[in-house]
Amino acid sequence: MKKFAKTLLAAVCFVAGAAPAAAGVLYVTDGDSSRLAIVNTATQAVTVTPTLPGQYPIAVSSSVWVGNYYGSNSSQYNLDGSPTGVTAPAADVNAVDGTTNGVYNFELGNAFTNSATVYRANLDWTNPVALFNVQHGSDLVGITYDTLSGNLWVSNNTTLFQYTLAGGLISQFNHAGGRGSLAYDTADGTLWYVSNGSNAIRQYSTSGSLLQTLNIPGLASNNWGAEFAIGATPGAVPSRELGQ
Repeated sequence: MKKFAKTLLAAVCFVAGAAPAAAGVLYVTDGDSSRLAIVNTATQAVTVTPTLPGQYPIAVSSSVWVGNYYGSNSSQYNLDGSPTGVTAPAADVNAVDGTTNGVYNFELGNAFTNSATVYRANLDWTNPVALFNVQHGSDLVGITYDTLSGNLWVSNNTTLFQYTLAGGLISQFNHAGGRGSLAYDTADGTLWYVSNGSNAIRQYSTSGSLLQTLNIPGLASNNWGAEFAIGATPGAVPSRELGQ
């Protein structure tokens, strides 16, 4: 308990003075290659920085917390991808994609199956608690939090599903991205689907309309985690210019 309290205090002290995240900046994880790609969707510039092996589930606010698929440590990073040195013990729920509502993190455990489970965790990915089993789809991987509705979106290789935090299915629509990860942009209330092993990312409205497809040079990798910052501030920029 004391160890957790010190870790949480260190995280809070660090982020208190951090600059807000830039609108339109997408963070994408590839834990197998130990990399974090930071994508400016406006300029299509990409910055790639190193992470620890196996770090996939991602939550972004005034800093970046990345959990671990294999149950090793989670780590905190600055918005430019540099490590803060703060870590926490992450539990093994076999999740690759994650999200946050600013109070809790959420991750999709038992990924790549047809019996995935949504877990709620602390902001440093400690103490995951099962919320509900996903009842629809197979090869389930992606998850993101919709700040407008207060619901979660979950994805597989063909479909995006909207669930309440209690596990009630609200809506669904098909996507064209194949296997990949999912992110919600609070700046405009849209969903972005990151295709695994591809430079392509697709932007959708929450009603299912395809708004645009971007091909981002240098993005293609084993990308299973993706997220925008919750409450990103338009016009703000991380401390290191993207793509420089």
